Amino acid sequence: MIKFKGFTLAEVLITLGIIGVVAAMTLPSLIANYKEKEVITKAKKDYSIVLQALKLAQADAGIPGDNSVLYAGAETANDVATNFSKYISNGHLCLSTSNDKLCKDLNYQALMSSYKNKYSRLSLPAIILPDNGVIFFSLGNKCVDTVVTGTSLDSDGNMIYNPDGTPVTWTQTRNDCGAIYIDVNGPKRPNKFGYDAFGVTVWADKIGKSQWNVFGSNSLFSILSGGKLQYKNVEEDD
Repeated sequence: MIKFKGFTLAEVLITLGIIGVVAAMTLPSLIANYKEKEVITKAKKDYSIVLQALKLAQADAGIPGDNSVLYAGAETANDVATNFSKYISNGHLCLSTSNDKLCKDLNYQALMSSYKNKYSRLSLPAIILPDNGVIFFSLGNKCVDTVVTGTSLDSDGNMIYNPDGTPVTWTQTRNDCGAIYIDVNGPKRPNKFGYDAFGVTVWADKIGKSQWNVFGSNSLFSILSGGKLQYKNVEEDD
């Protein structure tokens, strides 16, 4: 007669303990990878909505490839958002004067992707997408050459000064139409440019990276080309 020897209680507990340790070590990584894949999928989708709106507007105006059709005659960012809303199906328009409950939370800080521990505010006007992503709008130089000046900043976003104590300044000629910021999950955290929020600049003939990578445009164009998200892991309180 064949006798079968079972596991002792101690052996079972040791095995379960080992499984628990392995799970505790690998589960956070698996969850993080899943969340990143989810963010990448939504970012690509929301960006494609922006591109589609531009193409539809160009077709209506009969000027293929000219992004300025959505900025022509615009005096405020509200005008730009209103123009875009005509070409975004099932989007909810939130102007800076909106006070309905869907729009009230769209005023929050997002961590910049390059400057250390510095934030930029995302605020109305915006369009809430059907997948709860949000597109924010700002009006730039209306797609025409404009001389602009500003103060120079170092890699951490701090102002640079001359030996005499005056700020170092720069002067450039820019012809951007404006900027668009995409937050794939709206006010829901973590609100980090380059991770779940991305900013791009719109010109008459193209959409491209922002002047500086503080709004995560490098990260967006990385995933659009099949790469990975590019952002700094900055410790924050949850």
